Formats: sequence, structure tokens, C-alpha cells
Amino acid sequence: MTVSPGGGAPTPDAVVFRILGPLQVAGHAGQVRIPPGRQEVILAALLLEANRVVSTDYLVDLIWDDEPPDTARTQVQICVSRLRKLFSSAAIAAAITTRPPGYVLKTEGDLVDAALFARTVADARTLAKQGQLGGAAELLRAAAELWQGDCLSGVSSETLRSKALQLDEERLTATETRIELELDLGRHHQLVGEIQLLVRVHPLRERLRGQLMLALYRSGRQAEALESYRVGRELLVEELGLEPGGELRALESAILAGEVPPPSCPAAGGYGRAVEAAGTDAEPGAGAGAGPGPASEPGPG
Repeated sequence: MTVSPGGGAPTPDAVVFRILGPLQVAGHAGQVRIPPGRQEVILAALLLEANRVVSTDYLVDLIWDDEPPDTARTQVQICVSRLRKLFSSAAIAAAITTRPPGYVLKTEGDLVDAALFARTVADARTLAKQGQLGGAAELLRAAAELWQGDCLSGVSSETLRSKALQLDEERLTATETRIELELDLGRHHQLVGEIQLLVRVHPLRERLRGQLMLALYRSGRQAEALESYRVGRELLVEELGLEPGGELRALESAILAGEVPPPSCPAAGGYGRAVEAAGTDAEPGAGAGAGPGPASEPGPG
């Protein structure tokens, strides 16, 4: 399967390795069972760094933390050998090769769902830069739908979990960017319910709350937009001792003044640009819990 700018949403038919959810491997006859424990941790580590070398020392640390046995490196070699046999028996078009100081899992194309996600987001960015907002939003939605749960859920490694959380953050950032594009396209009525659910799950994420306020306001629900701001501010103050960021405060002022431009306005393009159009000088990106991400700027870029 290929995904090219303007070529429509991707389909994950060619995916063999899934890490955007529980670790799964698909062979020629269906799902391949990866034994839990060491083999699962090693495969997850190699997939997170697909086509890059992962050192044996790192794999040892993942499995045994600071107390590896004398046979640790030998046991890693045995696990890799068993994974190779699984790949071979299932006719999986990928190889784990030895390359000092460790191993590399070589894959091509869209065999790993995380690689497909990254490429789809990049294609969406290209479409957005070309002004094809609808196509970009479609690709971002398809990219986020590659997830089947939390990244690497069920894999027993705190170190890998921290890396998996980075991918989960990229998914949420892609979702925020897609919502921003759809707000630009005037789809505020359809978006309100979805954003409300996301805000319930991520109540301190200011970018989402700003998008909810904007969608509510443009749907003729000004009082609810301001109430969403009030609730968010109280949460930030109570839990973090912080006031909302400048961009969110400026959006509240723009809503109170009735100066938020409609989607068709050239200045409209996410709540940050709506605030800018209202004549404020607020600094964007000051929100607590929103954190910088690979696509955290307005639009997928």
C-alpha cells in the first residue's frame, strides 16, 4: 500500500507489525503469537527503532534493569534467534540482523503501523501546505484510527512505556491538528460532541479546550463556550496553581467582545489565529498540559 499526497486516506492492509495498541504480528496464516516476557520486550524495542541499531546493552537493561545475570547477553541472543525463526516460519518480510553493537530490525514500506502513521501525517502536512484542508483532515483522521489502544499496551517495560507515551502524544497532536483544520472548514457543528469527549479525557489540555470554545461559539452557544473556559480555568488553578495561557485568555476576550471571525474569514484558522484576528498580542502555546509536539503548531506543519 502507498499513500501519496492527494491520494486519499490510507488502508493498513500491508501492516505486519502493530505497536499502536497491543503488540501484534501478522504472518501469512494469520496472527503470530509472540511469547510474553523477554521476546515481546525485545521485539517491541526493535520495532520502536525499526531500521536503526538497538544495542545489546540496552536490551539487557530493558529486561533486567540494573541486575542482569551473567548470561544476560546470551539470553538476548537466544530470544533474537527465536524471533528470527518465528519470522521465517510465518513468511514475514522483515529481518533481524546483527549489527554491532546490537541488532536492527529491517523493514520496508508500511510493515510497521507507526511508520505508516508518521508517513500519513507527513502527507497530510503536504496537503495542508497546498491548501487542500479537506484532504489533509481526512489523512489525519485515518492516521489516528491506526491506533487500537494505548501504544504497546500489555508490554512489561517501564522504559518502553515512556517511549510509547511519546507516540500516544503524537496521536493526540494529530487529532488536535485535524480538528483545527475541520474548524477552518466550518464543521464546528459536527465537531462539538467529539471535542467535548476529548476534553473530558484531557481536561488540562488547553489547545483542545480552546477548540471546544471556538466550536461552541461558532455554533451559537456563546454561554457554553464561556462556561467551558471557566471550568478549565478552575481546574488549572486548583490542580496546578496556574492561570490559563495567554492564548486561551485572549480567546475568551474575543468571544466576550464578539470578535471571533467566522471560518470563511481569511484570518480564521484555529483559535490562535482567531485571537490574533481579534487584535490581541497574546503569546501562543502557553497552556499547561499541552506540551510541544511534532505537529503542535496550527495546521499539520
